[in-house]
Order: sequence, then structure tokens, then C-alpha cells
Amino acid sequence: MTQQTAVEWLIQIVSGPLIKIPQDVIEQAKQMEKEQIIKAACYDPFLGDLPVTEGEHYYDKTYSK
Repeated sequence: MTQQTAVEWLIQIVSGPLIKIPQDVIEQAKQMEKEQIIKAACYDPFLGDLPVTEGEHYYDKTYSK
């Protein structure tokens, strides 16, 4: 089961017939959040920074649909 990111949740809450968020703004927010999640997943306080592929794997496993 995949989880929902904070950006996806916020879009779901605020989107409706009266509020339209431009698609390019949504995509930019999703990309920024993805990069932050990957960076955070690569940080290990005991081992130092792990390879980016570790963070990408975590993101794909946790959030990809």
C-alpha cells in the first residue's frame, strides 16, 4: 500500500470547483517534496549520507502508485 504525500493531501483538500491550482505549480510542489523526501531518506546519522539510489528506492516503494 502506498502512502499519500503532504502535497497530494493538500491538493485533495483545497481542490474544488471554486479553487483551481495551476498544474505547473502542483508539479513543482510535488517535485520539490520528492527531492526533500529522497534527501531525508539518504541521511543516516550513524553511516553518513547513503547513495541517492537508496532514497529513490524508498520514495518509489512508499509513494509511487
